Amino acid sequence: MFDYLYYKLYQASLKSSLRDIPEFLAPIFLGGLISANILVISAFLSKIGLVPFLFSNSNQGGIFAFILIVITMLYYNKSRYKPILIKYSQESEKERIKGNIIVALYVIISFLLIFLVAFFRPEKL
Repeated sequence: MFDYLYYKLYQASLKSSLRDIPEFLAPIFLGGLISANILVISAFLSKIGLVPFLFSNSNQGGIFAFILIVITMLYYNKSRYKPILIKYSQESEKERIKGNIIVALYVIISFLLIFLVAFFRPEKL
């Protein structure tokens, strides 16, 4: 699942203005998305009272996101991302379109959830 998301983010990077460095941008985007999802989940769980917020200091959240991005960049090194590109480059046009829609929805939902959790009031349920 993460490999396919990496592949789609790599392909999106190829179509951006920074198309010269997609092997650098894709893990940054992936690590950023994953860290945003973890921050949102932590915020939601703290708002409903299950656990305390893991990142009470804003520096903690930034450091966590930075570390996760660095780990993602180290994980998707040249020996790991080349086979992923080869594996998924064989997908059909129908699979490619379906994958693009799913990844676009994932990215949109990830960022919309940030705002939903920010305005979520548990007493209003």
